[in-house]
Amino acid sequence: MNKFIIFFIVMGCLSCGDGFLDVKPSSNTVVPTTLDDFEQLLNYGNLVYAYPDMLDVLADDYYLEEAYWKTQFNYLPIVANAYIWADDIFETIESDYQNWEKMYAQVFYANVVLEGINNIQLNAKNIRQHNQVQGTALFLRAWALYNLAQLYAPAYKESTASRDLGVPIPLLSDVNEKVKRNSVVEVYHRILTDLETAISLVQAEVDFGRPSKAAVYALRARVLLAMGIYEEALDMATKSINVHDALVDLDGEELDYKKTLYMGFETNGPFIQSNNQNIQIKQDLFDSYDLNDLRRSFFKFNAQGNPYYVSQYKIGNLFFRGLDTDEQYLIKAECEARLGDKDQAMATLNHLLKHVHSSYVDKTVVTKEEALNIILQERRKQLVFRGLRWSDLKRYNRDGANISLTRILGEKSYTLPANSLKWLFPIPSNEIKISGIPQNIR
Repeated sequence: MNKFIIFFIVMGCLSCGDGFLDVKPSSNTVVPTTLDDFEQLLNYGNLVYAYPDMLDVLADDYYLEEAYWKTQFNYLPIVANAYIWADDIFETIESDYQNWEKMYAQVFYANVVLEGINNIQLNAKNIRQHNQVQGTALFLRAWALYNLAQLYAPAYKESTASRDLGVPIPLLSDVNEKVKRNSVVEVYHRILTDLETAISLVQAEVDFGRPSKAAVYALRARVLLAMGIYEEALDMATKSINVHDALVDLDGEELDYKKTLYMGFETNGPFIQSNNQNIQIKQDLFDSYDLNDLRRSFFKFNAQGNPYYVSQYKIGNLFFRGLDTDEQYLIKAECEARLGDKDQAMATLNHLLKHVHSSYVDKTVVTKEEALNIILQERRKQLVFRGLRWSDLKRYNRDGANISLTRILGEKSYTLPANSLKWLFPIPSNEIKISGIPQNIR
């Protein structure tokens, strides 16, 4: 087991300039050997719950003033360049801890655990803990691979997924494993396989700090929705809701991360956070909340009178980017609309909206297209800064929405066309140099 190394050592290696996929073990390693060791490894919250901030940075729910944007080149040049979808995101910076390395650290953790528990003999006393640890590791690997795919791979498209480049899928804790960029279909197949196995292993009781059956169903629903497999996404979202139907009624209740399906957040100095009044919400998005919409209370106004979004879920300045029941209702409603059941789709949506309005009247529609349009609008409004908008835009464009994005800074305008190669985030150059995997062309 000398190839099993604790991530703290790995991160020390990363600071020396190695790419994550090529980290060499240190001689000063801590070797996990017991179920308690592996469980503790998966309870390291700052890493296990991590989510790439870039999935919000690239998207279109906010804007920056030119003067503030220019200051970011002194502190966060990657963010400043990403904001305008620049040709050269990294400039002279060779690594990307926040997005690439942190997600692959999650994969590494999962692989260490999945290999290590094979050496533990099962018995009546440890089988429950063994199953939960194994299921948690599978969930974590699926979580990381899915988030990586949203940044570095094109939206899943059945006709091209077998040849589109996805991301590497390390399946061993051996850091000398030779990796490649697997196809998009291989990445999604691995994600779904891991989650399918995890469902039978994890606990039924919902706990925000570790995956439960409802959380696994929820993540699987998110993945299947992104793939456009609507019948199965509907089934998974329904199962998640049936196991844990916990919508928060905003007229009397508060959002709380401890009540969610699974915790997710960006911890290491995220750019998108609510104490930053320069992260201003698009006016058309704010105006889409009617006066009786209790979600309006999530916004405050800066000195210029422009709205900014305030962190909910009681995690300080951090935004929640995990899994919760409201997303499952939105997935359920969208899938029902796309499958032609407009009345059931609106019933599902209306049930959700009754929890976020002080005086709500059910919406009715004539066509499935009208239902879908309303549902997608409410999806955007409900899931602000949840790390989902970028993925949604990519899948909408895959299906022909032809959405282009525009940033205006002073007198200059920057546009991301719907068919641009810049919808794929660049892989950090140290990975390209060390592992030899192909770069995303911009």
